[in-house]
Amino acid sequence: YSDDEVQSEDFPSKYLTDIDPEMNYEPKQTPNYNLWYITTHRAAATCVRFKKDGKFAATGSADSSLKVLDTSKMKSHSDEDRPVIRTLYDHTGRVNDLSFHPNGLTLASCSDDRNIKLFDIATQGIKRSFRFLRDKYPVRSIDFHPTGEYMLAGTDHEAIRFWDVQNIKCYTPPNSQSNHRLSITKVRWNSNGGKFVSSSLDGSIKVWEGENGECIQTIDNAHSGQAVSSVEFSKSGAYILSSGCDSTSKLWDANNGKCIVTYEGAVHRNNHVQSTFLCEEDYIISSDENDNSIICWDSRTGKLLTRWTGHTGIVRYVAASPTESGFMSCGDDFRVRYWNLDPAQT
Repeated sequence: YSDDEVQSEDFPSKYLTDIDPEMNYEPKQTPNYNLWYITTHRAAATCVRFKKDGKFAATGSADSSLKVLDTSKMKSHSDEDRPVIRTLYDHTGRVNDLSFHPNGLTLASCSDDRNIKLFDIATQGIKRSFRFLRDKYPVRSIDFHPTGEYMLAGTDHEAIRFWDVQNIKCYTPPNSQSNHRLSITKVRWNSNGGKFVSSSLDGSIKVWEGENGECIQTIDNAHSGQAVSSVEFSKSGAYILSSGCDSTSKLWDANNGKCIVTYEGAVHRNNHVQSTFLCEEDYIISSDENDNSIICWDSRTGKLLTRWTGHTGIVRYVAASPTESGFMSCGDDFRVRYWNLDPAQT
């Protein structure tokens, strides 16, 4: 698909498709989120990711375990429901990132133990992976291609990995001069798999062609020369959201690399934390390492709208459901929290 086809056919105007920097947008109403569910790991909760249809979520931890949760059970508010439907053990180090295969039957995880592991989550009783992809470096980030045939991986090496999942073959971009200069912190495909984006400790963001692995854009010093902690595309692919250790999150035009909106007011200088869009992309959320709160901004104006408290340690990761208003957060307090709108606002 071309970018124009994706925007016009797949993404209604409620998503971020056309922001005019000269326009004075009216900030959206502050959303009234409440805590709906908590689960606990035995060490810091380090990452969380939703399945594409929003029906399940997975969490990873410094205790090397993974949990798979049923979203409908997290929303039920019933003590009889047990949202954690799988607990998986096969890593020997901190779990850094997760990705659901598009078929919904497989969960991938990556770790400081230098492995990417693939788990069958459709069969009860299976706690170990059925396949692993071994690297020479700790693996920081992974993302399945929308077809499920390939996977991106970012490691402590400068070159992005392309894994052929079926044949267990690994490739790197053809032009090594385009590689990052330091460890990669995040890799993410756009919605149709035509492009992907990466971020690094070297302070840069890079956009790549999905078919041939050619780097088509580099944003150097994206966060005042500080490390870039996270990147992701908007649903339309028109924008890139990043967070960095200069205590800002930024919205970039994916075509020309210009910063459109800067989100300020959340401190993150010493820790890598994430920023993400809430489902309909009216809001951006991230976290503040000073007070362990979750911050919410209006995506179009950059106005800080509210803070949600509850975590008692640094919030390492926030992830939003792709299909509804809920989101999850996890942190150094060992807790994973599921948040959703007050039923009246829903």
